[in-house]
Amino acid sequence: NQKEYEPNSVLSGLDFKGIEKTDAVWSETKRPGDEKTVSKRSSSKATEKSTTKSKTAVGFTASDLEDAVKLSKFPYDWRPQLATLADEAFDNEEWIFETKYDGYRTLAQMEGDEVHLISRNGISFNSKYPAIVEALKTIKKDMILDGEVVVEDSKGKSNFQWLQHLDDFPDKGKLKLYVFDILYFAGFDLRQLELVHRKKILKALLPKHKSILYSEHKEGKGIKAFEQAKKKGGEGIIAKKATSKYHHDKRTKDWLKIKTDQQQEMVIGGFTDPQGGRKGLGALLCGYYKDDAFHYSGKVGTGFTEVILEELRKKLNRLERKTPAFTDPPKMLGIHWVKPELVAQIKFSEFTETGSMRHPVYLGLREDKKATEVTIEKANVEVEASIKGKTKSTAKASKPSKKSGSDKVEFTNLDKAFWPDLKITKGDVINYYDAVADYILPYLKDRPQSLRRTPDGIKSEGFFQKDVAGKVPKWIKTRKIKSDSKEEPIEYLLCQDKDTLLFLANWGCIELNPWSSRVGSLNNPDYIIFDIDPKDAPMKNVVATALKVKEILDLLKVPAYIKTSGGNGLHIFIPVKPKYTYEQTREFSHLVSQMVHRDLPKITSLERMPAKRKGKVYLDFLQNGKGKTMASIYSLRPREGATISVPLEWSEVNGRLSLKKFNLKTITKRLKDKGDLWKDFFEDAIDLKEVLKGME
Repeated sequence: NQKEYEPNSVLSGLDFKGIEKTDAVWSETKRPGDEKTVSKRSSSKATEKSTTKSKTAVGFTASDLEDAVKLSKFPYDWRPQLATLADEAFDNEEWIFETKYDGYRTLAQMEGDEVHLISRNGISFNSKYPAIVEALKTIKKDMILDGEVVVEDSKGKSNFQWLQHLDDFPDKGKLKLYVFDILYFAGFDLRQLELVHRKKILKALLPKHKSILYSEHKEGKGIKAFEQAKKKGGEGIIAKKATSKYHHDKRTKDWLKIKTDQQQEMVIGGFTDPQGGRKGLGALLCGYYKDDAFHYSGKVGTGFTEVILEELRKKLNRLERKTPAFTDPPKMLGIHWVKPELVAQIKFSEFTETGSMRHPVYLGLREDKKATEVTIEKANVEVEASIKGKTKSTAKASKPSKKSGSDKVEFTNLDKAFWPDLKITKGDVINYYDAVADYILPYLKDRPQSLRRTPDGIKSEGFFQKDVAGKVPKWIKTRKIKSDSKEEPIEYLLCQDKDTLLFLANWGCIELNPWSSRVGSLNNPDYIIFDIDPKDAPMKNVVATALKVKEILDLLKVPAYIKTSGGNGLHIFIPVKPKYTYEQTREFSHLVSQMVHRDLPKITSLERMPAKRKGKVYLDFLQNGKGKTMASIYSLRPREGATISVPLEWSEVNGRLSLKKFNLKTITKRLKDKGDLWKDFFEDAIDLKEVLKGME
């Protein structure tokens, strides 16, 4: 169907080259056929007035078209440019920020009287959304538009399930196409034009229609746009470099997507039988591809209506097979295996350490992506590392000074509220770690870090990240460590210096979680942990338990160092020479814990299950394990009150002990008054074998 294309009489008798020659202006309010559509800017006043308009002012001129390229054929084979997932919102005057829509990405190809709606992988949407096709026929010029088909509720929020089941519920919501880019117009390739120029052209050309809408944007204010999206319950925002060109069928870092919650495409590899009065199916068994292997990622049992359950069951029945396609299939009753062909959109809170989705919710099937293309989508752009020096979001009160900061780290979004009620910002967190670097680094250096990142402060749970391969600057030290559960090694970050510590703070790591062993002796911890976990137990019982541990360790002539957990409990550490295994140190912790429980059976417990130890202090000796971590000494905790894991004097462990008073507001004075109470910690390391001999 490709044809030779010769534009004529576009823009009231002028093609793009005509506009360039005459310096004419195409206006949104003046269309072809209107005698006043094209005007010569002959007077200096008119020129001055035109040039004072903003980047996105309506109407475009010759300067916007300098890089347009004449084509001889209509380019039917173009596909959409894709955005890269980023870790947080940001402010930058060189970027624009658009709404991230919850629908189907679509290219609208209009040539002559024909309109083609094409998905991101080349599937036609014409039969699925004929109303959009008819609406686009009102555009009488040849174009290729980039946008997203959505169904919106009465409040303007898009609903993916309604879109997917439009045939079943045609009266639910309003079908719309939001257009955010133009790639081709009247024989000319616009992809080499800057984005703001393309959007200017788009806004001028797009007719006013209730179903075809121009996607507005904000300049520079990404954090505000993101907060507004969250407030409205939206999916997120798309950040785009204002001067970027269009790269068709490529995923680039000129476009970034920042999500308000975790969403991921997953392939359905099986389902379970329904239970009770439920119809259709019980739960979907989902997975993703990695290195050509199909991996299990969890079961999804919520987000369905009865109609959806029955529809899914019909589709899945046609795909049933006898054996699982998963390389690591789950073991449970009533499983039906299916060919991994259907792609589902899933919302969830986070990935567990084993790679399963936590709290997953089914949103709908995706018809615009091949199952074999579904992989785990990770934030491949760390905003701080990739967008430097242009942010306006720098609060003077909380900005780290050059004297005390880092020459290697570009601090961003320093006025972002991490504890809104306390008016504590991200900048305050960076300043804190800058101030205590000399105190905390001895407990971090050479230790693999299990990063807990909370870039939104305490208003979200954040997420854990172990593997930093390709995600941190080259000057940061890392170490690849073979995992027992994965074939590929995990590249852990090592916090070796203040620059790395401040990088982590800037990366949203409010809390720091080091291993109990160091590089060079990773299988041999250099301290033993007693995690005194109260759950619902009163503080007096926590204190009594800690003092009992101290009493027993004193009898064994073992040094005991105590600190607050930063939460509701206490941690007791014993420095040990790094020549014993994790199993051996865990057994010692278990042995002492048994002695404590023997003496305090009414208030302590060694039971792992919370239901079996209600109201009792849990003696968690299992924290002594390779790869297990807990908040470091001097680590902030992303909890109410901005509490810190602070070292204590044993004389402070009494009935008056209040853990909430050890926080960001009080730590400076405490360090000034007390100094480092653990300064001799590693020098006091015991030889575990000698201690055990004394117990015989």
